[in-house]
Amino acid sequence: MISFLNSIFAFAFLALTIPLILHFIQSSRTEKMPFSTLRFLKMAQKRSSRRVKMENFLLMLLRFLLLVLLVLAFMMPIVRTKKFGNVLSRTARDVAIVIDGSYSMNYKLNQQVVWNQATELASTVIAGLEDNDRFCVYLAGDQVTPVFEERMSDNKEEAAIRLKALSPPVGSSKLCPATIAALDLMEQDSRRGERELHIISDYQKLPWASFKKSSGAAAGSASPAAAGAGENVWDPSKVSDSITCFVTLLGTPEPENSSTMDVELSPKLITAETPCRVTVTLNRTGPPLDSVVSIFLDGSEVGRQSVMVGEGGANRVQFMLPPMNGGVHALRVETPEDSLVEDNAFHFLIRVREKLPVLCVGGPDNTLFLQTALAAGEDGISPINAKVIQPNALSSENIASYSCIFLCNAINLPGQQIKQLEGYVAAGGLLVVFPGNHATLTDYALWATLPAEPVSFNELSVDKRKRLLTWDQPQHPVLWNLVEDGLAPSLVINRQLKCETLKEKAESIVSTGSGEPFLMMRSHGRGAVIMFTVAADRSWSDFPLSPFYLPLMHQLTQYAAGVGAGKPYLWATDTLSLTEFLPEATRDSVLKGPKGKPVSLRSAVVEGGNVIYAEGLTQPGIYKLSIPGQGSSKPALAINMPRVESDLNPVRQQDIPDILGIPSLHIANSKDDLLKKLDDFRIGRSLGETLLWLALLIAIAEVLYSNFLLRKNSKLTDTLKVEASGRMKEK
Repeated sequence: MISFLNSIFAFAFLALTIPLILHFIQSSRTEKMPFSTLRFLKMAQKRSSRRVKMENFLLMLLRFLLLVLLVLAFMMPIVRTKKFGNVLSRTARDVAIVIDGSYSMNYKLNQQVVWNQATELASTVIAGLEDNDRFCVYLAGDQVTPVFEERMSDNKEEAAIRLKALSPPVGSSKLCPATIAALDLMEQDSRRGERELHIISDYQKLPWASFKKSSGAAAGSASPAAAGAGENVWDPSKVSDSITCFVTLLGTPEPENSSTMDVELSPKLITAETPCRVTVTLNRTGPPLDSVVSIFLDGSEVGRQSVMVGEGGANRVQFMLPPMNGGVHALRVETPEDSLVEDNAFHFLIRVREKLPVLCVGGPDNTLFLQTALAAGEDGISPINAKVIQPNALSSENIASYSCIFLCNAINLPGQQIKQLEGYVAAGGLLVVFPGNHATLTDYALWATLPAEPVSFNELSVDKRKRLLTWDQPQHPVLWNLVEDGLAPSLVINRQLKCETLKEKAESIVSTGSGEPFLMMRSHGRGAVIMFTVAADRSWSDFPLSPFYLPLMHQLTQYAAGVGAGKPYLWATDTLSLTEFLPEATRDSVLKGPKGKPVSLRSAVVEGGNVIYAEGLTQPGIYKLSIPGQGSSKPALAINMPRVESDLNPVRQQDIPDILGIPSLHIANSKDDLLKKLDDFRIGRSLGETLLWLALLIAIAEVLYSNFLLRKNSKLTDTLKVEASGRMKEK
């Protein structure tokens, strides 16, 4: 469709009739000359007249075309680049806007935050729509967030309010799911012919990785979502031809950022008055930079180091912390402030134990040797605080407060207590099982977390009782000290569990000389279950009297504390199971965020047990938990934003068409650039300048052609030959 900005110049077309009128009314004058014969003269004149008329017509055509181009140029014709349903009025337009919701959008450039520029740009696009246009806005974060509750809206004033009220992003981003949701919403009303998709992001490459093109979408699907919305599979072939995509990249294509990616504690189990080493991993986007890294313990700076942070490499810095008292300590690592301040601090917790709490379940005879081994220590002081109870008292214990639980001939427990112990393991605890004479094979079958299910009780003959143990996993943490000491003991075994097949995720750590397992382990959730095939007392073997019984029991408790410790921090999340990470939390507990505001807690029944969930753990920092009757609140969780978003490696603009695969695609680099492209798309592109250049070319052609004709034409007398007799003849 072509329209004109200066249609008043259409009257200039009247001037085009002037050369046409002159051409038709022009008459050729003929001068009469007396010649002796006129036959040859009339013949030459007729041929010359035909040639002159034809040449004058071509010249007139060039001059006529020149005038047409000049008039059209002054009329400023506009070529519309979109389709019209009605020539007399514009078709209503549907516009979908997808805004990148990753915290990299908080990047500050020239005192302006990219996130603010993005929301302002979205408001400007909506404000430029007409009254019969509709729009929708989606925020592309970890999850798709519809700003207008998954419906097309025409309330531009409400859109401006909601966009301004959007909080700065704190998580990561996936552009593909939000884009699919926006396209699906526009496809619900396919009668509206003009549709635009706007994707507003920064230059970060990571959000574009979510566009995974499908190898074969379902035939006949009307949108990319139909090819597999649940899998967020991107299929550009299903995008309607009536949709035009605008991608706006804000910020800078050469960002710079330094951030802490991870921290590691050594040892994982930290006891009172024991030094701790913290290894900090740094990441850098941009050229290498001399930086300073500081570490704070309970609000006070305890270390600072200078480091050269290189791009893309694993830059590590180590800090030695002074001995700490028992309890939970809040720490943070800080890098100097830069353009992305959200990842300059990294929070984590260190749980220091005065003594390791261990629970021994069994009768006095079954736990005697175990209790004696755990009570041993240097200078008579053991780092382990062991409590011994009877099996029937287990239900009254807060098992979540123990780092390790030993079951000594106490495998035959009620089903409810078995569920509780399996939940304790899943939450990060270590359960050590010793067999005994009180249990049957049926009692073992009730457990779902054991490394293996015994098939029989082997009574060994006298000539087969002496067994030499073999280290199946010599590098396993349970055997570290034992292997270093070179211990390879032999035992006298009278009775032993026979386990033929290990379960999934189970492994044999120690076996007897015959290849039968002696010590097995199976991971379950964040914890593990260790099972011996002999009893903890002397009823089945002389294991309690061997030289590696005591160090092995101590090593198990040390390993248990490391298993339950887990990571000293968590990533920001919308929902977190406190039952898994803070098993001491109750329904009446209060969890407060870094700014002191309470976090919403809810409880739910899962597999017969009560699970407590915390909602909205998206603010980075230290969260404190207070339990009624247990004093003031204490540090409980350290939350950080996922550091994958701190990698600001930019996407190449020329790669975006291949990533999206949409034929009608326009890429802008600023607000002004997008608005210009929208004007060109919605209003059209002026052909005035192009027509003036064409007019210039026609004018040049007219001058050259007229000069050529002037040189080529000759007088009539030059075309005739006069003989000496006065007779004329044609050349």
